[in-house]
Amino acid sequence: MLILGINEGFEASVVLCRDGEILFAVQEERLTREKGVIGFPSQAVLHCVKHYGVNARNLNHVCLSNLRSPKAETRDELVREYTRRGRSGWELLHEVDLAGALARLAGLLPGSMENGIRDRQAARRGVANNRTVAEELARCGLDGVPVSRFHHHSNHAASAYYGLRKNWHEPHLVFTLDGGGDDACAHVYLAENGALRLLAATPTGHSLGNIYAAVTHLLGMRPHEHEYKVMGLAPYADPDQAVPQAKVFARYLDLDPADPLRFRRTIPERTSAMLPRLLRDFRVVRFDLVAAGLQRFTEDLVSRWVAGAVASTGVRKVLGAGGVFMNVKANQRIASLPGLDYFDVFPSCGDETLPFGAVWQCHVRQGGALADINFNHLYLGPEAGTDLSEARARYADVVEFHELDDPELRTAELLAQGHIVARCSGRMEFGARALGNRSILADPSNPSVVQTINRLIKQRDFWMPFAPAVLGERAGDYVHVPASLPHPQMSPHMMHACHTTERRADLTAAVHPADHTARVQTVWKELNPSFHRLIEAFGRLTGRWVLLNTSFNLHGFPIVGGACDAIDVLLKSGLETLVVDRWLIRKRGAGEAGVQASAASASGFHAPPRD
Repeated sequence: MLILGINEGFEASVVLCRDGEILFAVQEERLTREKGVIGFPSQAVLHCVKHYGVNARNLNHVCLSNLRSPKAETRDELVREYTRRGRSGWELLHEVDLAGALARLAGLLPGSMENGIRDRQAARRGVANNRTVAEELARCGLDGVPVSRFHHHSNHAASAYYGLRKNWHEPHLVFTLDGGGDDACAHVYLAENGALRLLAATPTGHSLGNIYAAVTHLLGMRPHEHEYKVMGLAPYADPDQAVPQAKVFARYLDLDPADPLRFRRTIPERTSAMLPRLLRDFRVVRFDLVAAGLQRFTEDLVSRWVAGAVASTGVRKVLGAGGVFMNVKANQRIASLPGLDYFDVFPSCGDETLPFGAVWQCHVRQGGALADINFNHLYLGPEAGTDLSEARARYADVVEFHELDDPELRTAELLAQGHIVARCSGRMEFGARALGNRSILADPSNPSVVQTINRLIKQRDFWMPFAPAVLGERAGDYVHVPASLPHPQMSPHMMHACHTTERRADLTAAVHPADHTARVQTVWKELNPSFHRLIEAFGRLTGRWVLLNTSFNLHGFPIVGGACDAIDVLLKSGLETLVVDRWLIRKRGAGEAGVQASAASASGFHAPPRD
């Protein structure tokens, strides 16, 4: 049974599944080179058609990630909408597009009127969007394939449960939390024996994700994209001074007293329409205190939500998905809750991973066996070297190619010598986080490497930390691992923050400088043998079994896909060293230091191991 899952909303993406096994997954942005694509992922679908032989005869089902297709808009249009929301309702009424103004004002109207407007709009939009989806599938040669739609939050929940469950027979609580989708912003499920039973649903308009996005816009950053920057800013503020700001946010949203598994706003306007209130309440508050207050409020509210559900149900195995669970500091708080036996979050759990839940739900609905569903990693995209011949022809005049006998060992030598190395190897990882195959790597024991990487390529905001990739077997040397996280393979996808140990000097450039936490990736031989071997070789050379790992991309652009993308970034940045599979690539005239391809002897660097 071959199933194609499609997310046509934020972070458009596709997932191809055969009999419960994920064969391929890619985000549309990696193919179009336009960051954060919203809409139907036509290039990603066509990639499945071309490279996996998918056609209308062998494809059993197409699964869509929402009951209704989200509004088609660009990222810039989304930001302009947030700007409009910052105006008063009276200003909106004087806009030329009165119908559109009333629709936006719906967030300020009483519930019955608001729901009536939204339902009529959704009905009209649903017919048009179903027709558009059919046309898009036909253009890809997939006309006539049965199409099913699944609820946005059921997809989030299914991705977490089917992908991460501890086992099938024990009950799990599954939490979903985001800005909103299909008229909900949070669900709580009881999952057992392969079935998900909805316990509670919070309707849109009571959304913690909306509040976080609105504050992101308030602080001059891009909502639905830069929330992680607000989270990264928060630890720099004095925690005590952040308490009053957290109390302000707590006056906006809380758990519903009538049903603590739901959220309920305590302000009259919907959370998507609260920018004017934020502008009033925080107009003379320091930016870092706003961020710190928001983060503290978020952690407190979400951890109370989860703890209350565990206490009321007695179920101690917990899973999460949805954009708010991309907040690794909130995940850290949840993981430390007393009485939790097991906690994990589906990797890159924003809307890009909705199709995982959709294809697994379809698999089960069509009679597929639960035992066939087996998820281990996100290395599910195209191979790095598929366009190597094209890259060699296109860039022969400007770069030099040197074949390596042992690329992992040679890369480790270069890193041990102090070089920064961009790595494009094997299958591309899916999602928001680079996991070693499309990464920029460096020795994290050198604090100055942060400024160097930012100057050469990343141009990250000065307060943002980098992250460490740690040899899985050595993770306990560098971070304190909560007992509730999966063992032994905790955090292979950078979904958890941890406190660092006394050996934090070994990874000082990949630790948050304000609170000494790290968004750690543990690297295991079973999941990524080549990256594991690279860190292992670096550890033998230096005594440090950890690397700085950041995504391989130019600022404002998606992570690179293949060799051509990687060389293009090399040429447009200050990077000097690139490894694509077995090839070391440098700009012509950049010098010969470190270029020798022989990996038979590790002659470049010999530091005594520390243990």
